[in-house]
Amino acid sequence: MSKHTLPKAARDNRANQLNPAHPAYYRARGIPEAVADQHAERTRADQRPPEPPTSDSIKGGGNQGTEG
Repeated sequence: MSKHTLPKAARDNRANQLNPAHPAYYRARGIPEAVADQHAERTRADQRPPEPPTSDSIKGGGNQGTEG
C-alpha cells in the first residue's frame, strides 16, 4: 500500500461526500440531516429511469383517435 493511499472507510466517505444522491453530500455542506435526506432522495428520484409502459397504457394497438 502506498503511503498516500487512504483507508477504505475514508475513500468511501469522500465518495459519498461527492455524490449528490447521498445524504453525506449535503451534510458535508452544513445542511441538517433531515433536509439532507430529502435532498438526496429527490436527487435519486430524478436519476431513476422512467417506468416502462403498462399494458393499460398500450391498449388499443396504437389506433386511438381513428375512426372507420
